[in-house]
Amino acid sequence: MNPRPRTRWTSAAHCWDETGEHHNGTPTYPWGHAPAGLVTRRQLRALGLAPGGHDPVAQMLRPRRRRPAEPLTAYLYDITTAVDKRTPTERQHVAIRAMNRAHRICITCRTDAGYRIPKTPPCEGDCIDCAGVAGRIEGYQPETDVA
Repeated sequence: MNPRPRTRWTSAAHCWDETGEHHNGTPTYPWGHAPAGLVTRRQLRALGLAPGGHDPVAQMLRPRRRRPAEPLTAYLYDITTAVDKRTPTERQHVAIRAMNRAHRICITCRTDAGYRIPKTPPCEGDCIDCAGVAGRIEGYQPETDVA
């Protein structure tokens, strides 16, 4: 019979459960004490790998001071079952460049601003110059050519 669920995670010792008896069969380790060969998703990405559709094989828990009933969780994946990270095809790269180019075009003057124009205030799809002339940027001073 399982003991009552833990309501407070106050130390790393409360997070140690190698057999998974208290965590629905998921082996659990304290933060920073994962066995060799088990890594987080972020560590897999840093190595150029992905989980490859495999579920996590274990987890790490760390107690929180502000919310002791909710420990911080990091899922661990077996590095031997990881696969190479997918890379975009050339057609996907072309589509991404076209999308980014569309976000650089000012909706008022129709010129390429050279940067991604935000759709949020104060720009609202306009380049800095058009938004400034429209009075949406406080203290805007148009550039003058000094020749």
